[in-house]
Amino acid sequence: MFSKILNKIIDKMSLLAVGMLVFTLASNWFSSSSYIPKGAYWKMNFFKPVIDSLLVEKADSAFINMLLSDPETHFDEKCVRINVIGYLQKPNYSKQTTLRAAINAYEFISKYKELFRRTDSIFGVSKEYIAAIISIETKFGKNTGDYKLPTVFFSAAMASQINFIQKNKFELKRIFKGDEYEFDSLLKKIDERSLKKSKWALKEILALQKMYKERNLDILALKGSWAGAFGLPQFLPSSYMNWAVDGNGDGEIDLFDVNDAVPSVGNYLKNNGWGYKLSEKRSAIFNYNNSHDYVDAVLRLASKIRNLDSAKVGDDSD
Repeated sequence: MFSKILNKIIDKMSLLAVGMLVFTLASNWFSSSSYIPKGAYWKMNFFKPVIDSLLVEKADSAFINMLLSDPETHFDEKCVRINVIGYLQKPNYSKQTTLRAAINAYEFISKYKELFRRTDSIFGVSKEYIAAIISIETKFGKNTGDYKLPTVFFSAAMASQINFIQKNKFELKRIFKGDEYEFDSLLKKIDERSLKKSKWALKEILALQKMYKERNLDILALKGSWAGAFGLPQFLPSSYMNWAVDGNGDGEIDLFDVNDAVPSVGNYLKNNGWGYKLSEKRSAIFNYNNSHDYVDAVLRLASKIRNLDSAKVGDDSD
């Protein structure tokens, strides 16, 4: 009799131990930077905060299910980290504004001379600025990015969750080299940027939904940068919906096609403050990419392209 009771106690303890082990493993899965939920059910649970926020914004549950049912949609903590604290690393555009880059851009303009002429006549944006942007963004389509867009935005939308805020603060502490006052200020900024980037990612998922429903695009096949920008000019989904244009009249807007990419950049700049004044140009380019270093790089490369063009015109007149 005693042995039966003892066996029951041991069995219960074993079940408790197994339960504790499962709980521990599950906790590690959901806190690990290497965690990649595989099945749709697990992803639905992991991304529940994002799903709940999307449904509040009237997102289509069938669209959400389609994105998360795709085996290639997963959580990538790198997208959380870079989108929140990546701005702390100063960008270096020196290799993208060399004379060689300017020559490549000049040759690109020459190849699509009529397209650039037509774009300038419609939108009032000179060829060298558009070419400079596409050159810096993707080297005219050579580097458009390998990140699946649903993965980028669902991951970034998790940035406001407390565990990822704490991880980004820990990463900041690891890489920070400055005084204590500045560090405290940056910690507060992480809180602000985490919420901001989470809301931004939600907005881009909703833009993906519009692209899918209104433009009939294969969203699951779209690849881009860690920031979710895609195509030759690296438009975000919201930018695509607002400013991408059908440049060749084929009824489709494909930003991986130069015939749509070039006029789309022109349309973007025109609708974001482009004008004759340098300050207007700077403002429009800054809207394209919120970095003064980026603005300087575009203007520097555009100037080199223009100088090459002037030299070519001079040679032809001899």
